[in-house]
Amino acid sequence: MANASDASQQNTSRFCEQGKEGGNTVRPRPAPELSILTTHHKQFHPEWVKRTVLLPGWFEEFSRVNNSYWRSLLWSWRLFRESRRFDAVVTGAEHVGQMFALMQSLFRTKSGRRVHVMIDFPWAASPNRLTLLLKRMQMWIAIRAIDQIFAHASPEEKERFSEALGVSREKFRFVPYHYSLNVPEPPVSEGDYIFSGGSCRDYQTLVRAVAGTPYRTVICTLQTSYFHGMELPANVEVVAVNPGRFDELMAGARAVVVPLPEHDIHTGGHTVIANATKLGKPLIVLGSAEYKSYLEPGKTGLLLTPGDSESLRAAIYRVFTEPEFARFLASNAHEAAAAFSPEIFFERVFEAVEAAFQAKR
Repeated sequence: MANASDASQQNTSRFCEQGKEGGNTVRPRPAPELSILTTHHKQFHPEWVKRTVLLPGWFEEFSRVNNSYWRSLLWSWRLFRESRRFDAVVTGAEHVGQMFALMQSLFRTKSGRRVHVMIDFPWAASPNRLTLLLKRMQMWIAIRAIDQIFAHASPEEKERFSEALGVSREKFRFVPYHYSLNVPEPPVSEGDYIFSGGSCRDYQTLVRAVAGTPYRTVICTLQTSYFHGMELPANVEVVAVNPGRFDELMAGARAVVVPLPEHDIHTGGHTVIANATKLGKPLIVLGSAEYKSYLEPGKTGLLLTPGDSESLRAAIYRVFTEPEFARFLASNAHEAAAAFSPEIFFERVFEAVEAAFQAKR
């Protein structure tokens, strides 16, 4: 086992023991907990902090790294170099995680590679055939050194990833994403507006649905390209806010709408859906049937066909004019949110790391 940093050496060891239970031999407990280096910063969650070590200096830099190829390359090299002292590395969808995987694939023998679990997959198709081919080749090389990749939408998503990249479906694992509200969580209230936010959204369908209605609509996004060529109605407001304000606006809305476009491969919206569920908001999702992994249609939210502005308008009208129904959805959603807790997600990450480590032995 590789040497861990001082922080990771404080992890509690688990010892092997055998016994009898129900006539069957109790399985030996795993070896001492693995040392895990990560770029996935979850500083508010003690269980994550206890079992992982954040790449030194990453917290101060991560928001700027993805916007620069050279910064990403530098930090992937730091991750590669630092990983020598650890048993495993856990990354998200950032470029650094992809570049780290490429470095492992190209510069380490199979036996010398550190276990690498990628807990969000950045793959998306490109309309340019040459760009798509180059992306596919790069990811195919990188994936050879990734032990497990999480798909967040549904079990069907990992099938699409496998087919698109020509790699084994065993590389992918379906794990619903967790809610990730800022701490402390914002106060919840029944406001007088619709909230929508995030990237990779079909905001044009939402704008068509609310145009001419009396319902104020607040859209939080940094990408104004969604609205090119559109004249926004007076009741639609587009704002760019920090994460804390994003959560506050969601918590104060009457309803949360997640208008997803139709994707051939990659889907999104999981974090906003999970957060809205945790806040107990009436939730309206325009997405495929796969999103039944996150909501039970008619009980914990409404699931509509992507691009259907008329159905969305009717759903919004119902939430605003039938308060008992809206509270029914909200209450059920809040109860269902327990399934999307960070603790459950983290445990699945650690299980994947330990399974991959044992498979390499």
